[in-house]
Amino acid sequence: MKNLLNFAKRAILITVLFISTANLPGYTAIVPQVSLVVDKTRGAPYAHGLTKLIDAFNSKHITFEQVLSINNAKGKWIIVTGLASGDGAAAQLLKNYTVARVSEALTIHKTVQKNKTVWVIGGYDNKGVMYGLLDVANRIGWSTGKVNPMQYVKEITEKPDMKERGLSIYTMNRAYWESHFYNDAYWTRYLDMMAKNRFNMLEIMFGYENGGFLAPCYPYFFNVDGFPNVKMADITPEQQQRNLTTMNHIIDMAHERGISVRLGIWDHIYKGGVQAGGNPNFAYKEGQPQPWQVGGLDAGNLKEYTKAAFDKFVKVIPKLDAILFKDNNEGGLKDSELLEFGLNFLRTVKESAPNLQVDIHAKGLTDTLIHAAINMGIKFRIAPKFWMEQMGLPYHPTHINREDQKNRRHGYADMLTYPQQYKMLWKLWNGGTNRVFLWGDPEYTRRFIESAHFYNSDAYEVYEPLATKMEAQAHDAKPFELLKPQYQYYDYEFERYWNFFQMFGLIGYNPKTPTDTWDKEFEHRFGSKTAPIVESALHEASWVMPRIIASCYPYSFFPTTSAWPEKQRLGDLPLYAKAEGSDIQQFASFDEEAQVLLGTLETAKTLPSTSAAWLAHLSADINKKVEEAEKTIGTKNNKEFNSTMVDLKMLSNLALYHSRRVGAAVSYCLFLRTQDAAALDAAIAHEQNAINAWQQIVNAAGDVYADNILIGSKNLSGHWSDELVALNKGLIKLQNQRKNFIATGPVKQSPNYKVAADADNNKYFTVNHRPVLSAPVGKPITITVKATATAGIKWVRLRYRAVNQTKDYQTLQMLPTEQKDVYQATIPADQINPKWNIMYLIELFGNNNKGLIYPDLNKETPYLVIDLLR
Repeated sequence: MKNLLNFAKRAILITVLFISTANLPGYTAIVPQVSLVVDKTRGAPYAHGLTKLIDAFNSKHITFEQVLSINNAKGKWIIVTGLASGDGAAAQLLKNYTVARVSEALTIHKTVQKNKTVWVIGGYDNKGVMYGLLDVANRIGWSTGKVNPMQYVKEITEKPDMKERGLSIYTMNRAYWESHFYNDAYWTRYLDMMAKNRFNMLEIMFGYENGGFLAPCYPYFFNVDGFPNVKMADITPEQQQRNLTTMNHIIDMAHERGISVRLGIWDHIYKGGVQAGGNPNFAYKEGQPQPWQVGGLDAGNLKEYTKAAFDKFVKVIPKLDAILFKDNNEGGLKDSELLEFGLNFLRTVKESAPNLQVDIHAKGLTDTLIHAAINMGIKFRIAPKFWMEQMGLPYHPTHINREDQKNRRHGYADMLTYPQQYKMLWKLWNGGTNRVFLWGDPEYTRRFIESAHFYNSDAYEVYEPLATKMEAQAHDAKPFELLKPQYQYYDYEFERYWNFFQMFGLIGYNPKTPTDTWDKEFEHRFGSKTAPIVESALHEASWVMPRIIASCYPYSFFPTTSAWPEKQRLGDLPLYAKAEGSDIQQFASFDEEAQVLLGTLETAKTLPSTSAAWLAHLSADINKKVEEAEKTIGTKNNKEFNSTMVDLKMLSNLALYHSRRVGAAVSYCLFLRTQDAAALDAAIAHEQNAINAWQQIVNAAGDVYADNILIGSKNLSGHWSDELVALNKGLIKLQNQRKNFIATGPVKQSPNYKVAADADNNKYFTVNHRPVLSAPVGKPITITVKATATAGIKWVRLRYRAVNQTKDYQTLQMLPTEQKDVYQATIPADQINPKWNIMYLIELFGNNNKGLIYPDLNKETPYLVIDLLR
């Protein structure tokens, strides 16, 4: 509504301006450069788009008029906007032009009417029109003069690739949350950003390891009749009303921009433990709630209170689009209480808001609750983690860690069953990884979006950068500033991550989004010569963290709230050396490479030494581009450029650190297996080299970042320099271990670890394979591949399993056929469970002891899925 009013005021002002000028003595009519033709009836998103288009005209000093028909248009250029159907001017011009009949579809079409250039911006609905208007407004902003303000506008016809493109924020700290919650200017800027980048779902997560704040969320907004003792300890009725009014206002603002809102009901009662977020000061004290906590709830009244509170919740927040519901013990309930509570909650939803979208967190979700939701007719989806609670590679892990294999925590587990009765909302928990560093790569995002279609899904969600800022800190503490004041170049910190939002929003809408959408933004910020260099460097640097997470990440660092791999050394070397990574089918562990070096194992997995080469090459490439950018920046040098260079240097050295620490870890595993002190000496030497790389991280950080980055519990907060101290202490422990070492068993001579010569083994193999993408149920499935190797093929193996993460892969030797270099294996019919589809990959091993997995994870999803025809 606010944007509608703003638009109306602007339109009136323009009309008054023209009328007033026309009445002046000696007036000569001024021909506007642009005539803007609009539909008579306009929804709020349409009006928002028009407002932004008018802002673009004004910023470029382009004169324009607003009219209701082409016949009245006097401008040199005519822009016709509106719905693609109906009796509006846009609809008339698009009669013979197809616009997809799906929400948010749009077209920008160029034609000629009465010898004038006419641009038609049409949409299937108001959101589609808005997206078209925002695109044109953005491109007018690139224009260099008044001669042709439309010079960069492109003809396009688009429809959303993913129906729902979500962005999630936490409410982990009261002071930090409320510094934004009550700030109307902040939400205007934030929601404008979302609309411009075509995010259409905002999730606000209430609860989640924040010491009892918003656990549950209801008393933050209202009290419930019949439960006078259930209340937030320090809140007043006036504050509750303010909170409720503000929440509804934010939802209205979002809707005006075509954005739905989902509220996460994460905690149902506070009992401390994991809910405390690692802060001992947030311990649960029964009957003694701290100021931000809710008192008066217990096992005796929780079910009845939740029913009454949720019923009121959806009445007083009537425009709410969806909720996220959690039914595991992290919400404050005992395992024995979960089923009854969950069933009661679903019944309440059915009674109070039968049409509300309910997204159910996958962790701990039982079949009983799933079937109950189906039988009740609840409009629900399941929301699993895409890749643990970190940002791994852009595909669902080929094989998750064994510790999580038999439960529903890491990913989709055993829930992708047929016949399909529900959909998935894929949640990329990137907030556990890229919290402060800049991020943006279109290729990663395209591959992620492709993977997010898994199981016929049409929805995904990512977490905003700085998602866990102020987590585990005192709820009245002043929020820290990420960059020191002299280095800040933005009004709000989220604006630092403009390219992150472009990638995950725009590419989610259209994976083929024209690259000039971000190319021009880089150019605006860094100049035409330097922009391509900075952009390319950022693209490369954005793969550093995902590769580390996938290939050498210790499982104990799984959770968002106890791990931050951008800043953590990931433990002392003995712990680091135990890591298997987080895709154990694609990446060999450090110990597996030790076995390879000892000659006791052959594997086609990517070895740590190969990942070390990959990371080292990446680091060198980033450094080269940083150096080149710093030479070419010239007069465009500014705070944003300098800050960007800091992040790129730190990411480069983080890659270098892990590339060197791989050698320390493999050598340490060799030492454990051989008892050869020389291997321990090698581990110490590699660890020292890794520490030198970490010193370079600290040097690159300089004094740009806050000295104490408060982004989690004590082991997370701090600075990279703190980890340097810890690394040196760990090195002393290793040196003492060496000094005091006495072999406890037979000593074998250890081989030496070396970084691989190549970052991958593709050049050693040639693979031709026609994927099997569908097959009838009840029949065996034959897989055939043609493969050669420079040193000759030693073996070829087929690895397959149901699309069920609780299962291990089965192995079949692929045997040579009568055709030269062709290998084949057949999956027996009795090994195929029709309840799940089948996935497979092919492993190859050469006589030079080089291995390869097909498909190649560096280029595409590294497995293939067979759709069973049931």
